[in-house]
Amino acid sequence: MIESSFEKKDPRKFVTIMEIVKRVHALHPKENVNKMTIRLQTIFHCVNHPGRKNDVSRRWERNPLFFSDGENKFRLLTEDEKKKIHKNSLDSMFI
Repeated sequence: MIESSFEKKDPRKFVTIMEIVKRVHALHPKENVNKMTIRLQTIFHCVNHPGRKNDVSRRWERNPLFFSDGENKFRLLTEDEKKKIHKNSLDSMFI
């Protein structure tokens, strides 16, 4: 849901959590998606947001989706970025 809320024409554009929430609700009006769920899922799948540390299942390593600008705005990761992050996560497991 969150991934699909990013515009296909400009997925590298940074947007706020509130903008993501609005987009998810607009794309899925029949779903009753909690704002906090969207917020936490975005943060937990973000590779560089400090709040990701609170996710004991480490979603940002298993399924990295977002990058933060440090000002609480997010953008989608490219496929190349996802592959690099996933490879680095696997490599660090064996160090």
